[in-house]
Amino acid sequence: MEVENELNTTLTLKFRGLEAELLEEMVRLGLFNSKSEAIRAAVVKYAVDSGLLSREDLWKRVKAHKRRSVSPEQLEKDLQRLEQ
Repeated sequence: MEVENELNTTLTLKFRGLEAELLEEMVRLGLFNSKSEAIRAAVVKYAVDSGLLSREDLWKRVKAHKRRSVSPEQLEKDLQRLEQ
């Protein structure tokens, strides 16, 4: 699956009840950094589970994504700064 132009969508969602509780708990437990991140992960998981996106295509996209280059030394400094 190749994407020529990256599509962007902005949504405003209101969650109540169980869905709201689950989102809050996922962030509180540190499973996700934000509710938005949790929702994005759920959309991708549903696409894989429903067959809309294959696991192979998902991993191809993950591997193709540009990664930030961080040396082990810089990583250690960053982690120490965050722990302070």
